[in-house]
Amino acid sequence: MNRILVLQFAFDSMIYEVHKVDYDPKKEIEAFWNHYALETLSANILQLLSTYLDGGSGENRLLKDEEMQEFATALYRVLIAYCIVYHRNIDLHQMQLSAEAEERIGKDLGLSKKVAEFFGRLSK
Repeated sequence: MNRILVLQFAFDSMIYEVHKVDYDPKKEIEAFWNHYALETLSANILQLLSTYLDGGSGENRLLKDEEMQEFATALYRVLIAYCIVYHRNIDLHQMQLSAEAEERIGKDLGLSKKVAEFFGRLSK
């Protein structure tokens, strides 16, 4: 089967998983944030965009094709999970992130807040 069709089928099949009895969107979200830091998320999205823009011939690629596919799949899964959370009005306050993920997210958000405040002061 054509590689693109295989990828398309894998992506399409994810949307049907939400109809399984044991599907828990909070578990998908927890798994994503326990695995990816904000800086990794940003770098991977930039890699996907640059690969798309330069036709996949990027010499400075940080991710292999398999890693890009894994990341794109994880990103798609978490987007679907957030969509289901919104649609079903699920409360995310009881989500269980690892202590490491909580610390990582806190640091990343703290740093981005400092940068935003700096640029906010400059714009005044």
